[in-house]
Amino acid sequence: MDIEVLRRVGRQYYRPGDRVLRQPGPAEVADLLDELCRPDEDPEWWNHGVVGRSDANDGVEFMVAPLTGYVALSWTGNGQRSLNPNPFADAPLLPVSGDDDPMLYWPRSAYLPPAEAKKALAEHIVTGAQPTGVQWQPWGFEVRQLPGWLKPDMPEYSGFHLITD
Repeated sequence: MDIEVLRRVGRQYYRPGDRVLRQPGPAEVADLLDELCRPDEDPEWWNHGVVGRSDANDGVEFMVAPLTGYVALSWTGNGQRSLNPNPFADAPLLPVSGDDDPMLYWPRSAYLPPAEAKKALAEHIVTGAQPTGVQWQPWGFEVRQLPGWLKPDMPEYSGFHLITD
């Protein structure tokens, strides 16, 4: 099985085909997971990528918080976010993209301890399926204001959560 990494990891950006590990062994997978889940000391840089098996339709999107190293996951098949039943008090607000207006943030309840996130990513690499070792919550974002295009009768409405703190 081959593993592909997409988007930003460290100071590199990977497009399809740029970073493929061909038939990696356990040590290579462990090194990859360490790299993917490594936080950056610069609060302006964080790993935000997708890892998946080349033979799987879906992968796991990940966001690594700089400084703390907390890792949020999203299953690309249905957009579900990881769920930490005991969210970190210092979980960051990291934007999905700097291009959104208003800014969309990953839910703070999605951040997991790095070891737990690595286990989930490893599970996906082995099975090609959505990891079962973590809890999942419906797709969604935290926002300071609702987007102008969003109306209460739209199915997406329930996925936007106003930040009140």
